[in-house]
Amino acid sequence: MLSSRVVGVCLTLGVVACTSVRPVAPANLTSKELPRVVSVTYPDQTVLVLMEPELTADTLKGLRWGTQDSVKVPLDSVKTVDAKVRDNKKTLLLAATVGVLAVSAAYVVLAETGKADNAYDAHCFGDEAIKHPDEFPECGSQ
Repeated sequence: MLSSRVVGVCLTLGVVACTSVRPVAPANLTSKELPRVVSVTYPDQTVLVLMEPELTADTLKGLRWGTQDSVKVPLDSVKTVDAKVRDNKKTLLLAATVGVLAVSAAYVVLAETGKADNAYDAHCFGDEAIKHPDEFPECGSQ
């Protein structure tokens, strides 16, 4: 149960980490790249948020955020359109971070955590300890 939650959180963060909301010039919009929600900024700085946008010729159509009202926005009346787009830098950073974490976890799991204490062997099994065991009570009986 816990592992499925961890996987879910990781996938969600991964999807979010690979995108950024960026302004897209209206002239550079294509119908293939439109996400589910876009934010339209007019020259007077007013903002209109559209859900399920569609691009038809020079008009952006969609539903006004939070309503079912259909809206048509001529692109020549728009300053910018903010859209969630792929961010290759964030994707690369996420992949590098996951790689470092995986290598670190493998190192921790595979590294020897309790190496033998050779000092004990040299102390308790040396000539003096064998000849005079009474002087080395910490070594116990050999």
